[in-house]
Amino acid sequence: MEYPIWHLTTLGGGFWIALIATLHVYVAHFAVGGGLFLVLTERAAYKSNNIHLLEYAKKHTRFFLLLTMAFGGVSGVGIWLTVALLAPEATITLIHQFVFGWAAEWVCFLGEIVSLIIYYYAWDRMDRRDHMIVGWLYFLFGWLSLFLINGIVGFMLTPGDWLQTKSFWDGFFNPSFWSSLVFRSFFSAVCAGLFGFVTATRIPDEPTRLHTVRVCSAWTVLGVLAVFLSGWWYVASMPPEQYEMIVYKSNRVAQFMQYFWIFGTATFIGGLLMALKTPKTLSFTMALVVLLIGQGLFGSFEFIREAGRKPYLIWDTVYSSSILKARVPVIDQKGAIASAKWAPPELAGGVTDANAKAAGAFLFQLECAACHSVHGPMNEITGRTAQYDVNGMDAFLTGMGKLNKYMPPFIGTPAERMALARYIAEDLNGNAPVEAPPAPEQAEPASAPFDPATSEYILVGWCSRGMGFFSQNDTWTLLPPSNVIRAQLVRRDPSPERVMDDVTITYAIEPDQADQALTGTLELNEDAGRYEARVAIPPYVKNGDYNPLPLVTLTATDGSGKVLATAKLVAPTSDQMGCFNCHSGKWRQDGSGVTKGTVENILVTHDRMNSTRLARTQGVVECTACHDDPIQGVEENNNKPNLSAAIHGVHAIYMAGRGAEGSCLKCHPQSTLRGQHEAVGFTCTDCHGMIEDLAISLLKAEQARDVPGAGRIMARITPRTLPNKEAIKPRKPWVNEPDCLTCHVDFGAPDKDSAFNVWTKDADGLFAARRDDMDAMHCGACHGSPHAIYPATPRDNVMPLQYMKEARPLGAGGNCTVCHKEAMDYPAHHPGMGLE
Repeated sequence: MEYPIWHLTTLGGGFWIALIATLHVYVAHFAVGGGLFLVLTERAAYKSNNIHLLEYAKKHTRFFLLLTMAFGGVSGVGIWLTVALLAPEATITLIHQFVFGWAAEWVCFLGEIVSLIIYYYAWDRMDRRDHMIVGWLYFLFGWLSLFLINGIVGFMLTPGDWLQTKSFWDGFFNPSFWSSLVFRSFFSAVCAGLFGFVTATRIPDEPTRLHTVRVCSAWTVLGVLAVFLSGWWYVASMPPEQYEMIVYKSNRVAQFMQYFWIFGTATFIGGLLMALKTPKTLSFTMALVVLLIGQGLFGSFEFIREAGRKPYLIWDTVYSSSILKARVPVIDQKGAIASAKWAPPELAGGVTDANAKAAGAFLFQLECAACHSVHGPMNEITGRTAQYDVNGMDAFLTGMGKLNKYMPPFIGTPAERMALARYIAEDLNGNAPVEAPPAPEQAEPASAPFDPATSEYILVGWCSRGMGFFSQNDTWTLLPPSNVIRAQLVRRDPSPERVMDDVTITYAIEPDQADQALTGTLELNEDAGRYEARVAIPPYVKNGDYNPLPLVTLTATDGSGKVLATAKLVAPTSDQMGCFNCHSGKWRQDGSGVTKGTVENILVTHDRMNSTRLARTQGVVECTACHDDPIQGVEENNNKPNLSAAIHGVHAIYMAGRGAEGSCLKCHPQSTLRGQHEAVGFTCTDCHGMIEDLAISLLKAEQARDVPGAGRIMARITPRTLPNKEAIKPRKPWVNEPDCLTCHVDFGAPDKDSAFNVWTKDADGLFAARRDDMDAMHCGACHGSPHAIYPATPRDNVMPLQYMKEARPLGAGGNCTVCHKEAMDYPAHHPGMGLE
C-alpha cells in the first residue's frame, strides 16, 4: 500500500526470491559448515603430515572463496533487491525492528570476508598456528552471522511475545530460535560434506581421495540424521498456531514435508554409497548429483518454513500481500485502491464499469502477484482458478483466508473484489458468468375427470418436498433422487370422511418422463391418516430434455378394482445443482446434472481441507458414510457435522454478504420456489434466513451434540440479521423448519417479513405433515406441496383446476362443496379459511 508495485507476470509469484534465496541460503550454510570443514581438514593434514590433503585443503579454500564470497555476496545483494521490491512492507519492518541486529551481522560478514581473504592469500606465508587461528576466526564469524540471521528469520515465523511487547529481544530470541539454530548448524555440516564430495574428485592421490570422501560421507550421513532429529525439535517448539499450520492445516506444507523426507533419505543413502561403494570410482558427475539432491532437501525445508508462516510474511503482522494486518479494517472500508499510494490515476474515483478491467489488473498486482504468476513457473494463477466463473471466483475471494488460512483474506470493498474476480475469471481465464437455464416452458396439462354433481370421492395429493433436488452419479451420492408422494381419499358428503379401509391408491408417472414405466402403490400410514410412497423420478423426458415438473396420476380403487377417483399432481425433481460454478466442469446435460469432473474437483477440495482421501476412493463416494442426514435416514454420527450443517456452514463462509439470488440459487435448482410466496416477492432467505444465519442455526445444534469441527466452522461466520450468534436458535435439518404460523398468526394474513428463527418442534409440525384443527386433513391436501402452494405454475395448479376450475387452495372462496357437497358457514379446518 505504501510502496510502488513491481509489476511481474510470468516470473512473478515469488520466483526471484525462490530462485535467488534458495541458492544463496544453501551456499550461506555451506559457508558456515565449510569454514569448520576447512580448518579441521587443514589440522588433519598437519597431524598426518599429508601433503596431498594439505594441497586439497588449499584448493578447496579457493573454491570456497569463489563460491561463498563471490557468488554468496552477489546473491545476498540479490536477495535484498528482490525482497525490497516484492515485499517492501515486511522488509522495512525487519530493518526498523532489527537495525542493530543487521548492523551486527554486517560486522560479522565483514569479519568473514577479511579472515577468508587472509586465510586463502596468506596460506604459504603465515605461521601454521596463526593460519589456523584465522581459519577458526572465519568459522566463528560465519557461525555468528548464522546466529544473528537465524534470530531475524525465525522472528518472521514465530514472533512470540514481540506481538505484544515489540521488544527487540523478544523478537530475536523467539520461540523457535534455539531449535532453528541447532537445525541450521547441523544442516551446515551436511552442506560441507556435500560440497566436499565435489572438490574431492580432484585429489590425485587415491588414498587421500578415499579418506576425504569417507570423511565427507561422515559429515553428510551423521549431519542428515542430526537434521532429522533437530527438525523434529524445531517443529515441536512452534507455538500452537504455527504448529497446527505446519503439521495439520497446510496442504502445501504436507506436500513439501514429503519432499523433505524423500530428499533427506536420498541424501543419506547417497552419502553412504559414496563412502561404501564408489570412493575409488568417484566422479564429478556423481558428486554433483548427490549435491543437487541435498539442494532438494534444503529447498523443501525452506518451502516448509515459508509455507508454515502463511498467510503472513511476518506472522500476525504483515500479510503475504505486504499489507499490514492492523490496517485491514480501514482498507476494507476505504477501499484497497484508495489506500494504495501508487494507484493509477484512472482509478482515482474507484471501480466503475469503464475502468473495471484496469482495476482488476491493478488489484491482482496489489494482492495476488506476490505469490502468483501468470503463465509462469511459480504458483501459476490461471491453472488454479480455471474452475471458476465470475460468481465462483467472487465467492472464493469472499471466503479466502477464513476457513483455509493458508492465503490472506481479500482486503478491500465488495466492488473491488468483484473487479478482481472478473479480471481473473474473464480476462485471464476467459470464463464468462454461467447462469442456470430456466425451467422449460410447458403447456397446461389436462386435469383428471371430476364432476361436482356426481363424483362420490375426491382424491387429493401433494409431495413432502416442493422440489426433490438431488446430486448423484457414478462417482458420488450427495443426495439420491427421492420425493415422497402423499395422498388422502375423501368420501364427499355434507359430513365428508377420510377413506382408509379396503382402498388401494396407485401412482403412475407420465410415460415420457422415464425410459421405463414408473408405477407403484402408496402405502397406508394409519397414524398420520394418509397414503404415501417414496419415489425416485428422473428430471428428464425420454429425448433427454430437462423437465423438473413431471406429472403423476393417482388412482384410487376399491377391493373389487373399481376406480373411485383419479387426480394429477406434480412430483418435482431436479439435479440442477450449480456445483460447477466453483468446482469446475459444466452442466451434465441440458442445463442440469453434475459431471464427473465437477465431483472429482469437490472431492479433491474436501481432501485438501479435511485431510481425507476421498478422491482415491474406488467406487461411489457416499456422503452419508461420514455425515448424518435425516432425510436419508442416517442419524447419530457424532464424529462429523451433519450433511446440511457441513455444506451450508462451509459455503456460508464463501457466500457471505449475498441474498438468495447470489447464494441459494447458485446451488439449488432455479425452480425450487414456485408458488404464491414467490408471486408476492418472497425468497428463500425470508423463511430460512440469510445463508450465514441458516448455517449458524444448523451448526449450533451440532455444537450442542459435541460434534468436532462445528464450532471451528461457526467461528468463521458472522450473523447477518440478528445481533449475535446467541440469538439464533439451533435446529436439525429437515425436521426443525420455519413454522408457517410465525407469519400467519391464527392462520391470518402475514404480519411479519420473515419466519426465520421460529422452528417446528418436530417432523409432525412440518407443513407437508401438519393436519388441520380436526386432525383429519393435511395442509398439503388443500394448499399443495411446500414451496409450491397454490397458485403456482400451470402444472402445479392441475389439482385445484380439476376440482374448482381456479388456481387457489381447495375450499378457498367458499368452494367447500369440493368435499362437503354443500356450502359451509364456519371454518371447520382452521380459522381464516376465506369462506366468503
